[in-house]
Amino acid sequence: MASDQKYPLAPSNIMPRSDAEFATNNFQSNNQRRKKKLRSIFLLTIFLSGIILLFSFTFLRIKSPKIRIENIRITNDGDGRINFSAQVFLRNRNFWRYNYDSTLGTINTAEGTTIGRFVIPDGEVRRRSTKKVYVMENIILPSRLNNTSGILPVTSEAKMRGKVKVFRVFRWEKNVDLSCTMSINLTISAIQDLDCQ
Repeated sequence: MASDQKYPLAPSNIMPRSDAEFATNNFQSNNQRRKKKLRSIFLLTIFLSGIILLFSFTFLRIKSPKIRIENIRITNDGDGRINFSAQVFLRNRNFWRYNYDSTLGTINTAEGTTIGRFVIPDGEVRRRSTKKVYVMENIILPSRLNNTSGILPVTSEAKMRGKVKVFRVFRWEKNVDLSCTMSINLTISAIQDLDCQ
């Protein structure tokens, strides 16, 4: 029966078995694939972190809006009343909408006496845009106006409360202060030296 075997097996120390060679090559290729995957995951994580940081510094940086009053027109009717009309500009510097509440503004003399009030109605300013609101009021001049030059220095003040909405989910409260100084020339019914901070 021993003569039936025509091709004897080679000793293992001379020729390696084919499955051992395959296992060695397979182990090396698996290590290389694993290293490539880890490198790809690491680079993707760095890339996504950079995008998130850029997004947060650009789009999630919330700034307070700016407010100013311009194009003021006054008419003096001669009986101690002045009709005051102006445009209030509200500039939203954010990439998100700004919703604000109704605001009461005052016009005060240099001594601190309130001679007029105006209302800025509630509303919304779109992202990166400026909204224009018209306001009108009657100013009652002080009964004792110790002013021979015909120029009345006044200040206009308002405190606006509002919120910046991000994705309609997150809200940041941002308040704006209007503070303008000006002089009303009663002789020619004009505004002089307007300065808003």
